[in-house]
Amino acid sequence: MATSSLRFESAALICDLLSVRRSLTLEQLVALLPELTWNQVFTTVDDLSRRGEIVLFRRGFSYEVEWSAAKPKTLSCVG
Repeated sequence: MATSSLRFESAALICDLLSVRRSLTLEQLVALLPELTWNQVFTTVDDLSRRGEIVLFRRGFSYEVEWSAAKPKTLSCVG
């Protein structure tokens, strides 16, 4: 499942950036992650936003992505 692995890697890259910078525009994320396409960044931001790991705000004509500090990271075990 290469697609699943790529999504996990792109999510990790975006979360790592946001854990340091706390807030970036969508354009800044794309510029700081040249190894990902614009579509990969957008899809990953959408997934992370829906899971509540990041928050997406509309700022004029652009979007700002922020780390969601309200939800602590937890590990889950299935089985």
